[in-house]
Amino acid sequence: MKHQSSARSFSFPLLLIASISLLAGCDQGFKIPETESAFVLPEAAVVEGFQLSHPTLGEFNLDSIKGKWSLFFFGYTRCPDVCPTELFMMSEMMKQIEKNPALEIQAPQVVFISLDPQRDTPEALQQYAGFYHPSFIGVTGVQSAVDQLSKSMGVYYERVYHLNGKILDPASQKDVPEGLEDSYLVNHSASIFLINPRGELQAIHRPPHQPDVIIRDITSIQNAWR
Repeated sequence: MKHQSSARSFSFPLLLIASISLLAGCDQGFKIPETESAFVLPEAAVVEGFQLSHPTLGEFNLDSIKGKWSLFFFGYTRCPDVCPTELFMMSEMMKQIEKNPALEIQAPQVVFISLDPQRDTPEALQQYAGFYHPSFIGVTGVQSAVDQLSKSMGVYYERVYHLNGKILDPASQKDVPEGLEDSYLVNHSASIFLINPRGELQAIHRPPHQPDVIIRDITSIQNAWR
């Protein structure tokens, strides 16, 4: 099942998952746990160095996520459906963790990464992310930096322009009427990426997502990782 964005949305490419599974050797110190929905990598994948920005934290890079568990979600503030749904779901996840201290889980930091830096300023992005939960971090950067990070993790997205009920060719700017240059939507993946305290990609939570399921899966992964 896939979440639907304005036109269509994309889950993590199955071919890329298969490639990771084949290329990654089994980590002798990590026994892959059973999970309900998360795809756990046999060996954590290196996340390429990146430089994004936050309005108060300043530069956000690999050092910003080391030493803690993180959940990366890619989207944009003008997203009509997928982003609000997923961010609300993760806010419910955080509330469940906060209300139940008996849970054996290290609460992850949630990082919302904008795929649309052209329109999402760092200040507006953090305000949007913080609306769902005060601990959420919203970051973005120049388009090339966002593209590099998202593509290295297998995130698919595209700009889509609508005119008179039709979708214009997103690759052809000449088809975009004057005045509509900033009226596009961004179709994007709905997967959530779990980053371990070494700053490596450890698991991929594929949609549909449920707060209690993600909590159980992260707990299993953390226990196996220790």
